[in-house]
Amino acid sequence: MILGIDLGQKTTGLAISEGQFASPYKTITHKSQSEAVKKIANIIKELKINTLVLGVVEGKIRSLFQNFTRKIKAKNPSIEIIFWDETLTSRQSRETMIKLNIPKHKRAKKEHEIAANLILQSYLDSQ
Repeated sequence: MILGIDLGQKTTGLAISEGQFASPYKTITHKSQSEAVKKIANIIKELKINTLVLGVVEGKIRSLFQNFTRKIKAKNPSIEIIFWDETLTSRQSRETMIKLNIPKHKRAKKEHEIAANLILQSYLDSQ
C-alpha cells in the first residue's frame, strides 16, 4: 500500500492507494514535526504501508522535508520514500472543493488530504 503525504507544519494531509487510484485518507494535526512523525509512523504500521510519496516544494522549507524523511526512515528503515512535486496542489484542492459546492468550513478541514490525494494520484499516473 502507498501513502501520499501533504506535509505541513501544523496540519498534514494523507491519502492512500492499493492500485491505480488514490483516495483521501485523513488529516492529522500536530504541534511539532516529531509528533507528526509519530502519528504517521503508527499509520504506516497499521496500514502496512511500503511506499510513501511525499509532496515537496523547493526553497527554504526543503529542510523540513529532509528532516521528516530522516525521522520516518529511522522508525521504518525498509520504507521506500519518493519525493513528488506538490506545487499548486493546495490551490487545486480548494478549487476542486469549490466546484463541488463544499461549504467553506468543511473545505478547510479537508484541504490537506485532498492535496495529498492529488500528489499521490499524480505519482500513480506517472507510473
